[in-house]
Amino acid sequence: MAGVVLTNCTSGPAAGALAADLTGIVLAHEPRIPEPWRPLPGPLDPELLALTGPWYWGANPHALRLRAERGLELTPLSGAGRSSRFRAEEDGTWTGLDGYYAGETLRVRRDRDGAVSHLDLGTFVFTRGPYEPSAPVPGGVDPEGWRV
Repeated sequence: MAGVVLTNCTSGPAAGALAADLTGIVLAHEPRIPEPWRPLPGPLDPELLALTGPWYWGANPHALRLRAERGLELTPLSGAGRSSRFRAEEDGTWTGLDGYYAGETLRVRRDRDGAVSHLDLGTFVFTRGPYEPSAPVPGGVDPEGWRV
């Protein structure tokens, strides 16, 4: 990496020192190149693998991906939004490690037949498809309604 400084004066800043400073600023703030993608070591748990893929919060698409040590990562597919990494817990839940969901518990909710119904992340409900406006609220509504 190099810096170029042009001046048009007989006296002024030391062009070499200014170029070195500019190069240092770029090095300090330039995003790092990410590590190359490598597949997770197998074999992978088929139930955990089945949770990956698209999930929706309302009409907003997200991707749930596997990470090392049974971890998960939730990222918005629309470019902007909330994302977080999750650590697997012994009780079958995950705990948010960073971002908006830091400290929140991610739970897989199942229907009576044992099939995955939705993901419960704090007060957020993620479903496999966008919410239907006429459908009941995924996860149900508190029978006592909103409370303060």
